[in-house]
Amino acid sequence: MPKIIDVIITKNKQIFVIVDKKPKFLYERKGDLLVADDDGFYNTYYYERPNKYSKAFGGREFGIQLKDGNVEHAFGQWWDGKHQENAPESIVSVGVATLESLEGCYVFSSGHISKAKLDGWLKLNEPSIDYYKYDKRFCVSK
Repeated sequence: MPKIIDVIITKNKQIFVIVDKKPKFLYERKGDLLVADDDGFYNTYYYERPNKYSKAFGGREFGIQLKDGNVEHAFGQWWDGKHQENAPESIVSVGVATLESLEGCYVFSSGHISKAKLDGWLKLNEPSIDYYKYDKRFCVSK
């Protein structure tokens, strides 16, 4: 279970969530979707037949681990997304990273979190507005 360590909300209302560990996603089929949840963090793939001009992830092949123990072979047919269409009121798009990942490369991955989980953290904690808060290149010794 990933635990929220900090939240950064920029002036442009972009939300970045720092967690103690990356969510671990195991997917289950729901129609033409593969849906995963790790304690309020979500990821979804939707099916669309690839063609010679358009393939998900540039046609890169990888395995998608399913809850039932099987692995879905992706080769351009599984696209990331459709979170908002499935639960527009309860899912928030955010950037997600661990402190460790930010040390190696200051990049947040696209992610989705339940509004209730985010609101629960914000109710008890004050978010930062400093996007570069954890970027050592911009830190000043005090």
